[in-house]
Amino acid sequence: MSGTALVLWDLDLTLLDPAGFGSRMIAPALSEMLGRDPVMGASFAGRTDRAILTDLLERNGITRPDDEDITRLMDAVAERCEAHGQNLLDAGGGALPGAHEAVTALASVEGLHQGIVTGNMRRTALLKLRLCGFDGLPDPGLGAFGDHHTDRADLVRGAVDRARGRGLDVAATGAVVIGDHVHDVRGALDAGVRCVAVATGRVPADELHAAGAHAVLPDLTDPHALLAAMHDALLAPS
Repeated sequence: MSGTALVLWDLDLTLLDPAGFGSRMIAPALSEMLGRDPVMGASFAGRTDRAILTDLLERNGITRPDDEDITRLMDAVAERCEAHGQNLLDAGGGALPGAHEAVTALASVEGLHQGIVTGNMRRTALLKLRLCGFDGLPDPGLGAFGDHHTDRADLVRGAVDRARGRGLDVAATGAVVIGDHVHDVRGALDAGVRCVAVATGRVPADELHAAGAHAVLPDLTDPHALLAAMHDALLAPS
């Protein structure tokens, strides 16, 4: 790889298995806010926390929730996650096979920087990274989180802008999202960056290919395959 490259890691079911941690924390936080058992049923996969929580508020009778409503619920969920973080590990969550080795392998590549693009709120993202043993890499300072956006493409654009603000001379075509869901793929493509998908979540490889991923891997257990996929993605035509 030549020049400056930016890898933007998704978290849930890409680097780590949250083992349903978010949904277990959201339901009681929402119940406390409403004063009753909440109606759940919102789709979580591939969406930002802001989109999920807005959807849940609407399902529970708060029509067009404003920023104050959403922020109040996000704060309540984050506080509950921080108070019960061990629950993620107790339920079987943790780093996915090969994830630590993959991050380490990319860290050895000159000119390549690793950040985060996740639908998780910043507070819960940092908590999950700590619980799962990721110490400083990927770099949260090069991250974009699900606090303020409902569209994943906006997250990707924000992460690239943040990298530039840190002095990295990275073009959109020098950035690669690594994620497990078609929403990760589409968010990357809509933002004009490349995507390496991993079939470590609930979306099979053929659907990730069909969504437009530049490369698809079964998992992160082969660092050489990841580096080759990164290389191919960065060289792919725009």
